[in-house]
Amino acid sequence: MTNESAIEQINLGFNEPEDRLLLKVGLADKTEVAVWITRRICKAMWIALQGAGATLLPTSSQFAAPNIVTPNGKSEAIESFQKEAVVQNNLANLDFKSEYMADRQARSDAPMLAILCLVVTIGAQLPQLDLQCSNGQSVKILLTNELVRALTNMMQMATREAGWDLFVEAGNAQVSVMPNQQTVH
Repeated sequence: MTNESAIEQINLGFNEPEDRLLLKVGLADKTEVAVWITRRICKAMWIALQGAGATLLPTSSQFAAPNIVTPNGKSEAIESFQKEAVVQNNLANLDFKSEYMADRQARSDAPMLAILCLVVTIGAQLPQLDLQCSNGQSVKILLTNELVRALTNMMQMATREAGWDLFVEAGNAQVSVMPNQQTVH
């Protein structure tokens, strides 16, 4: 069953008795999805988000200085700088201080347990984080540059509180980045 809704807030915190992180995704319909993140999944998620973030960052070709000698060169240069400024401004204005609204209705009786973390990209669409859970359901989050930055920032804070490291030795990561050429019928 697919139940899409816009993300309004995200919270990630360490739960000491469970020795897990609890990811809460607050949705625009005032519900929330809660997912337990183990240390293993956290490391895989970190790597997946780093990879997705790298693909979402503006590249030099997107902001390449146009040939000023062309008739449209000046306006292209201004437009290029404006695009870069918008991206940087959006990243600088992320809110990490507001409290998470706790009065949301849970979409499940208990938090789901993530057992696999994937980043899926279909064609030219934005990548999406796919947390597959032990109950057979999955939580899919469309990743923007801002969302990747927010999640990685929260992961750094939560893992610091947990005393976990985010560094993974080469060959130990259980993460998949899956380009997918899906045909919609």
